[in-house]
Amino acid sequence: MIVDSTVPMCDFQILGPLQVRLAGVTVPLPARHPRMLLAVLLLHNDEIVAEERLLEQVWGHGAGSMIALRTAMSRLRSWLRCEAGSIACVEHVDGGYRLRLPDRFVDAARFRAVLAADSDTAGIDPHLRLTSLMTALEQWRGPVLDGAPDGVRHDSAIRALDDDHAMCLQRLAALAISVQAPELLLPRTRALARSRPFDEPLHTRLIELLAACGRPAEALMEYEQLRSRLADELGVAPSADVQRAYLGVLDQDPPLVGRSGPARVPGGGRPVVPHQIPADIADFTGRDKPIAVLLDYLGGMLNDPMRPTALVAGITGAAGAGKTVLAVHVAQRLAQLYPDGQLYADLRGIAADAELPFHVLGRFLRALGIGKNDVPDDLAERMALYRSLLSGRRILVVLDNAEGEAQVRPLLPGSPTCSALITSRCRLVGVSGARVVELGRFDVDRAVQLLAAVIGHERATAEPEAAAELVRLCCGLPLAVRICGARLAARPHWPIATLVALLRDEERRLDELSVADLAVRDGLRQCHDWIREDVRPTLARLAKLGPVYFAVGTVAAVCGLNHVTAHDHLGVLAEARFVSVVNTGQTERVHYRLDDLARLFVLGLDSARS
Repeated sequence: MIVDSTVPMCDFQILGPLQVRLAGVTVPLPARHPRMLLAVLLLHNDEIVAEERLLEQVWGHGAGSMIALRTAMSRLRSWLRCEAGSIACVEHVDGGYRLRLPDRFVDAARFRAVLAADSDTAGIDPHLRLTSLMTALEQWRGPVLDGAPDGVRHDSAIRALDDDHAMCLQRLAALAISVQAPELLLPRTRALARSRPFDEPLHTRLIELLAACGRPAEALMEYEQLRSRLADELGVAPSADVQRAYLGVLDQDPPLVGRSGPARVPGGGRPVVPHQIPADIADFTGRDKPIAVLLDYLGGMLNDPMRPTALVAGITGAAGAGKTVLAVHVAQRLAQLYPDGQLYADLRGIAADAELPFHVLGRFLRALGIGKNDVPDDLAERMALYRSLLSGRRILVVLDNAEGEAQVRPLLPGSPTCSALITSRCRLVGVSGARVVELGRFDVDRAVQLLAAVIGHERATAEPEAAAELVRLCCGLPLAVRICGARLAARPHWPIATLVALLRDEERRLDELSVADLAVRDGLRQCHDWIREDVRPTLARLAKLGPVYFAVGTVAAVCGLNHVTAHDHLGVLAEARFVSVVNTGQTERVHYRLDDLARLFVLGLDSARS
């Protein structure tokens, strides 16, 4: 830059904290009010700034006076004469003040001059443009007038400079990609994008830079975070440019995922479409109404154009009620409606080794085509990448045996083209918008049908009374009935009555309800371990009452509790599925019953301790 040598080399800097340099040396600034007047006048160099506006910005609303303003302005003029000589002066014009200072002495003006000159780029070498804009960008030392009071910082001229800063970075990002030097701009662009969370053009360049730097997972995560912010806070979808950048990442060679289809194997090859749903069972029986509800919801509403989010359905019920079997059966019937894949995870619910969402997301990402080394190490980044990969694709996610809402939330898809099916002993009341079906126990007829499906119709009908008693001793629990069926199928010479005789012995019943790796006791033990320590003595006392109905008052009396605590304990036991609400015909009072298999389990614990 060529400057007249007869004047001092002054540099007034506002692209960062206010600073004035003389011959390369920073000079002391005037006192607070003259200093802030200088800041405002530099923002509007060669423009008239009204006295009322100066009072509002520098002193604050309702503070200051014309005398204070003129005193401070007089001190500013004296300081300018001392430090800048004749190159700068402040004029009083038409009820306001104007700073006269050549643009070459103001960093913001020099920056804007380069930006304006860059608008006509025809025939200019991109390397030269990159060098010129980088030189202009180096003048930025931080936010405009950083540290100034809010009255100054809220000036519209600062917002305009911030926008020019972002525009400069956007141009530089495009240039850096074109000359194959994206790393040069990535740190600055990322930092500015964090301070401008809704600047879609800037975030578009950041996505492109990350992809050009060989960081497609981070690029997809950046898109997902932007999409979520826009949807949650503004209620809008990303712009067409943002979506084009996103699709550009998906179309990289070798591609991570297809543009509108499944993930592909790196280096080419056949598409990877995950089909992780376990096999359906051949003798599935019953549950006609829950099946109809789930198929209608997850299948019939899939094409609803007004649906803003993913469909989420839940199946809840006691341990052994058949939640997993039903989920697998429904998922297999829905598979054709989700051609881009089906993901499955056993979350191991309330077991001691319950799955962490972090680990499940890692497996899902690898199933969707992300290389092991490209899977992010941060949970939030895994969630963002996972939802980006699912965006716009028809994928069904089955989350089996969930502990509760907190475990499944990070695993739920965000795209309205996807669906999730959850099974849990928890009632899933905290999963927003979920359609939940509750599985009860089978009645005698339905339970006998299940038994017949396992052991054969002829064998079941040959001993109808024994078959009915057997399923009653199983309390209509599908898992218990299936275990009995498996034992009978393995011993075709046994009459059903033989197993019934074994089950009548309450002390041995849970021992008999076990075959191979299936055991009713295992589910009861997991539920019992979940119950709070202070509630377990209440459960033990209720078990000793036998198969009876009881009200809150009974619990309070038997266990020595007040009514509030008794209500709390019953709520915990009901959530653990040890206690059920029963209809006794007395509408004025709620009655409960301890389920028989749960009662026998608790009595067995007491017997073992003694």
